[in-house]
Amino acid sequence: MIFSQNLFYLTLIFVLLAASAIESSEQKENAQRNEYLGFPENVEKKQVEKWKDSKVRLLRSGKQPSVVINAKRAVYEIRHGSRKQIITVIAFSDLKSGTSWVGPEQDAYLEMQGKILGFRFSGKKIRWCRSLLKHDPKATLPDITDRVDQDVTGFSLLCAAAPSNERLAEEKPTRLGSHIKNRSMFTDGHFSAHYAPPIVTKFQWDEGLLKLSLTDQTKRFEAAVWIDVKSREIKKVFEKPWTYEEFYKKFGDAKTKANNQ
Repeated sequence: MIFSQNLFYLTLIFVLLAASAIESSEQKENAQRNEYLGFPENVEKKQVEKWKDSKVRLLRSGKQPSVVINAKRAVYEIRHGSRKQIITVIAFSDLKSGTSWVGPEQDAYLEMQGKILGFRFSGKKIRWCRSLLKHDPKATLPDITDRVDQDVTGFSLLCAAAPSNERLAEEKPTRLGSHIKNRSMFTDGHFSAHYAPPIVTKFQWDEGLLKLSLTDQTKRFEAAVWIDVKSREIKKVFEKPWTYEEFYKKFGDAKTKANNQ
């Protein structure tokens, strides 16, 4: 009888200890998850480089070609948990279309229906980003840059620049990997395992779609994609034909030229 009671109490103690350990493990896991997802309470923002003059490429609604306009550029340090990230922020105001934009630096910008949408390559995706500040028609560019420190949180900046989870992404990405077959378009050289984003050589409107003309980092390959910006879906793809013989000839010519210099 005494043995049975002792066994019961030992079992009860074991169950309580196990439950406590599980709860502690879950709390630790949740804390790590919260840190990974970049919950607002974990994110701090600090400017590490002051605003400087810069330029951006803007494609206005229904207009051709894209134009280069003045902008401001600053660098912020974002701390989320034990992680630290450096994010370049761009701010500009387009007087002709009456729009403005603030957010992480993008490859280029589109003006549509009185708003600006930025896009950039990330992995084999195109990520889209809207301005982190609402447009104020009376605000000057210095007014806009001042508002970044006041009104843009580190959390919103982090989610716009580098969401650690797709659920935190502000906009649905466009996936290029399943559309462009030439893997070299996403590397820094043929047969290279190092990822490098394609280069946008030209972007324009084409029958209501956004046409992006692309080349790889070595400028040996070319492709173009037509995107429905509203749905973020790729509607058409063109890849310039190439053969291994052509590639090796170009590669050999470039290597010979480099060796002779």
